[in-house]
Amino acid sequence: MGLTLSAEKTSITHWEKPIRFLGYDIHGIPLAKGVQIYAVFSIPKEKERAIRRELVRVASYHHIPEMDAMLSMNAKFRGWCNYYKYANNPQDVFNGLARKMWWFYAHFLARKHRSSMKALLVRANKNRSYRMITKGTRKRGTLTIDVGKGKRIFLDVFPPKSEQIRQVSNKENWTVDLKPVNPERWLQGRSAATRLSALARSEGLCERCQENPAVQVHHKNRMKAKRSTLAKVASDRDQRNQARALCKECHLEDHHGTWQG
Repeated sequence: MGLTLSAEKTSITHWEKPIRFLGYDIHGIPLAKGVQIYAVFSIPKEKERAIRRELVRVASYHHIPEMDAMLSMNAKFRGWCNYYKYANNPQDVFNGLARKMWWFYAHFLARKHRSSMKALLVRANKNRSYRMITKGTRKRGTLTIDVGKGKRIFLDVFPPKSEQIRQVSNKENWTVDLKPVNPERWLQGRSAATRLSALARSEGLCERCQENPAVQVHHKNRMKAKRSTLAKVASDRDQRNQARALCKECHLEDHHGTWQG
């Protein structure tokens, strides 16, 4: 038997029937000779559909910078997979979701550039924005964006390895996804493309004092809320050339001591 706990009631259910706990579906299967029951953790179908809808939502913002869309989709995909990597045999689901995400982003690019998928893929191969990327021991073809100075980001279609629930530790390596990129931040002139472009251009050194490491980005021109969407797209593109990478001290001085971080 299995025990189902909730805020409203406690009920007993048969081990063959799945129960929902912390986002997982858990049910039992008998082991050899039927003397023991093994707990199986599976990913609910509605959770898989929910993350697909979230990726489609990001891909529908075809006015945002390509870099922002890519980073946002990467963070959502990695965060979801890292949560469900303790399920039993989740790799089929992960790889299927990775393929879906690749096509969602490709359709995002096609809409953004008003291009057919065929023309987009031909252009991606020609300008080498489609590359074979190696991550660990795995190698896959994916879409990339050059940031500058030999640096590039790529659509992360490499799901994390499966793990067992009894081996969970306090040390995780995916804290970068705890605060995913907000795909709507570009409306205030705070796109990830602007930030990464400025940091790459500075080569890690503050562009004001030329001494301290550049850790923040100063946006010289704010976007006015009443501008049209097309005007904001043009302003965001100009912003990438005007934003400066600064150290904390110089950033504070540029704001005359009023910057709140």
